[in-house]
Amino acid sequence: MRIIGSKREVTLIDEKDLLVEGEEILGRYTIVLLQEASNGAWLPSVMQLDAMITNYRLLLRPFRKKYDPASLPAHYITRIDMTVRDKYHVVELQLVTKHFLCLMLSTGKLNDLYRDVCAMKRPTRFVFDDKLARADIERLITYFGKQPLPDTAS
Repeated sequence: MRIIGSKREVTLIDEKDLLVEGEEILGRYTIVLLQEASNGAWLPSVMQLDAMITNYRLLLRPFRKKYDPASLPAHYITRIDMTVRDKYHVVELQLVTKHFLCLMLSTGKLNDLYRDVCAMKRPTRFVFDDKLARADIERLITYFGKQPLPDTAS
C-alpha cells in the first residue's frame, strides 16, 4: 500500500502478503521508538515506524525504506505496560531477550495501541520461528545504528 502526499512517498506494510491462517489485523499505527541517550535522557528516534498489530504478532517497519518488517510474535513479549519515560508517555514492551521497546504515538491514541498489543495471543495452528523473531530484533538494533532496545539483563 502506498500513500503519496506532500512530495514524499510512504510505503506501509502490505498485510495480504504477510498474514498467516487465522491472523487478523487489530490496528495500524505510526510510531517512534523512545531511545535512552548516553547521558540517560530519553529521546524519540527520528525514524517513524509503521506498526501493524495482529491477533498473533507485532510487525514493525521503517517508512520510506525497503525493509522486511520485523515480526515479534505475541509469546515473544513477556510484559506490556503503559508508563512514562521522562516526559514521554509510552507503551513499553519487555521481550524474552531482556530488551524492551518503548513505543510512542503522536496521535494521542496510546490507549488503543496498548489495548491492541494486549489482545495479541499465541496462534493455535501456526508456530512462529523464535530464531526469526530474535533475528528481527537484532535487525532493528542494527537499523537504528545504536542500541534503541536497552538490554536490562546487566
